Amino acid sequence: MENRSWFKIHWGWVVLGASFITLFVNYSIRIGAYSVLLPKMIQDLGINMTQAGMIRAGYFLTYILFSPLMGWLMDRIGGRFVVSFFCLFLGVGTFLMGQASNLTTAIFYHGIVGIGAAAVWTPISALVQKWFGGNKRGLALGILSPSYALGFGLMGIILPAIVKNYSWRMGWTLLGISGLILIAINFLLLRDDPEKLGLLPWGETSGSIPSPPLHGASFNYRDIIKKHTFWLIGGSYLFISVAVYIVSDLIVTYGVMELKIPYPVASTFISIMALTSIVGGFFLMTISDYIGRAKSLVMIHLLLALSIFFIIFAKGNILLLMIGIGWFGFIYGPIFPMYAACARDYFPKEVAGTTIGLLTLFYGIGAMVGPIIGGHLIDLLGTFRWSFGIGALAALLAGLLIGFLRRPGEIAEKED
Repeated sequence: MENRSWFKIHWGWVVLGASFITLFVNYSIRIGAYSVLLPKMIQDLGINMTQAGMIRAGYFLTYILFSPLMGWLMDRIGGRFVVSFFCLFLGVGTFLMGQASNLTTAIFYHGIVGIGAAAVWTPISALVQKWFGGNKRGLALGILSPSYALGFGLMGIILPAIVKNYSWRMGWTLLGISGLILIAINFLLLRDDPEKLGLLPWGETSGSIPSPPLHGASFNYRDIIKKHTFWLIGGSYLFISVAVYIVSDLIVTYGVMELKIPYPVASTFISIMALTSIVGGFFLMTISDYIGRAKSLVMIHLLLALSIFFIIFAKGNILLLMIGIGWFGFIYGPIFPMYAACARDYFPKEVAGTTIGLLTLFYGIGAMVGPIIGGHLIDLLGTFRWSFGIGALAALLAGLLIGFLRRPGEIAEKED
């Protein structure tokens, strides 16, 4: 193996750093831009809440269609090429969002963004886990989780200033340029496998619990989807995506349209959610390494549902509303990294990317359906609160499903 002792920092941390930057920009676009700019887009494009949900659906439709492909490509040609190349779609699609003139073009351009975004979370979450040992993956993903929180959180502060001085279109344009810069960052810094550099994953020890081994010559889609654990994780992932995106996508618009809170103040809701999610992501992901993903997710989903009910009953009391949003953010922080860790814990490392890609189908369906259902209920009933209530119910269903998941060791003993 090649000697890398001259390099003082384990390359896993370089990969983690590049991944942090990539997710920062991706989630600035994915959650921050859409959530914060949506009230202005609704006014300018003359659309209703159902149509706003359709724009979001355009993003997640391409996202779920391309995510399995990205996972498959990740396992075969490596994350470095996949992430670098598809950041072109992320940047171009975001740039074009600033040129959208009607509902149709907005849906189409947001769909291009979804193609690029599909190549970010799935390959990166699998790649980072390759570079960190089994008992350090929660730590690594916990460190990674503030990236997307900082991304969409800062947008709640930065984008209102851009809108005030320019327009909502300029916000999309600048983020599109940032997305294109990611092409160079990832090509220069990402590496596909520690073994190719003569390294072990950081934190790897002889006593570490290995990933489930491959049985036979290959492990394909059929082998993954025939496992009941896949369907438990996937079903839970779908419901929690409904819950998270109904609230995160609509919280700023709820403040502006229903509560009549000034736009700059309502935009800070997304920042509060993001900043508290940083603390929650690191703290709860680290705990999950010791008490298990399933127990952690059951607890998280219950607390998330309670936080949504708190937001509903806070109504126009800004202090209570901010407390509820902060509570939601703290619990929200570790959710998606923890599902990625489940894929690595319960399936062979050689197909981690494929597994995460398949699970992302469930995530994408939930994230696509949630805002449409939520938007339609708002148009129908004239209030956001019933939509948020649907989100709370979805979180409870997610916790119920994941509660049936056993620890990896228990599953291995049963299979043996």
